[in-house]
Amino acid sequence: MNLFVIPSWYPHRCFPWEGVFLQEQTRAIAERRPGWNVGTSLWGQGEGFLSSAHLLKSPRCLLDAQDMKREERALLPNLVEFVTPALWWPERVFGGNKQALLAASRESLRRAVARFGGVDLIHAHVSYPAGWLAMKLSDETGIPYVVTEHMGPFPLPVYARRDGGLKGVLREPLERAGARIAVSPMLARAIAGFGLPEPEFIPNLVDERLYAPGPPADPERFAFFTLCVMDVGKGVSDLLKGAARFLSELRPADRALVSFRLGGDGPQLRSLQQEATALGLDASVMWLGQIPRGRAREEFSRCDAFVLTSHHESFGIVYVEATACGKPVVATRCGGPEVIVTPENGVLVEVGDLAGIAGALDFMLRNARGYDATKIRARCLERYGREAVVARLEQVYQRVIQQRQSAAIS
Repeated sequence: MNLFVIPSWYPHRCFPWEGVFLQEQTRAIAERRPGWNVGTSLWGQGEGFLSSAHLLKSPRCLLDAQDMKREERALLPNLVEFVTPALWWPERVFGGNKQALLAASRESLRRAVARFGGVDLIHAHVSYPAGWLAMKLSDETGIPYVVTEHMGPFPLPVYARRDGGLKGVLREPLERAGARIAVSPMLARAIAGFGLPEPEFIPNLVDERLYAPGPPADPERFAFFTLCVMDVGKGVSDLLKGAARFLSELRPADRALVSFRLGGDGPQLRSLQQEATALGLDASVMWLGQIPRGRAREEFSRCDAFVLTSHHESFGIVYVEATACGKPVVATRCGGPEVIVTPENGVLVEVGDLAGIAGALDFMLRNARGYDATKIRARCLERYGREAVVARLEQVYQRVIQQRQSAAIS
């Protein structure tokens, strides 16, 4: 099989975590199916995106975009990134330069066809822009496409019509796709709620080689670990308030042994640090800032429990990474964690329930080391490991290709 992948997000300098799960899924497909050829279409998904928030965060990305060159990067013998630079911006502003993205994607597809001897299927991640581009390329070439939706909440306000419906750039790619995939059951139901066929649930995957149990945590201390973008939607303010309640109920000697290690950067970081100070948490909270993948793996391994009290998650790959390391989890019922967190691997609380968060932290302090790390990891890999997810994707790909072939014959 020859597969052409169009991601809407991809890691880049100022947001190295952005879309990394798409990059890892594509690599896993190539590694687990060495007889396939896999191409990724890149136009500068990060560097070339022009928005005020992005440019304020890192004007260097615009310089990076200007330096991008048309190239082919072979990451593996059967995995190639096809780069055709193009600038883009929010779709609500003069259409987001869609035609330039389409021209770039068309050129990358042409080169993939030439290099691989053909392309059997296009896999787009997120309805816009990738799904829209896949739909247009499918119209031009007859190659079938599938869309995996990751958007949360669905739809983002920018893609919603005033009458409550979906803008065409989201609805049409989903309607016409050979298959629709959602990364959580709640997201699948949200999409179906707009009168579209309900997508099938296939989660994001975890690379079990990267995330694995490490040395035992310090038996004399207890560490919670959090990793996220520091914005309002991740609920870090709720976590801080819940942590303050939880710690206030501990004896001073016990309180001194508990720490919260928070990794990540984002627009709310400074205000969250100020809030932690106001809550009297400076002695208990360590702000790690933006950390590389290797450091994140170390933090997962060294903690006693992972905690993230998001307001909304379409999936939540960090919860899976924690369980791949055998760690129990505290999460909120916010869309994605409900399918990941079970009584066997953690605790779920309601969004914004500060007393519930405090109680869950206390429960973990007293019970985290009673969880079976081996079972937590085994269950994680059974559902989210590379082969488990790739095998499910393969079934979808084969079905869509066969349907297109049958339609062509009839």
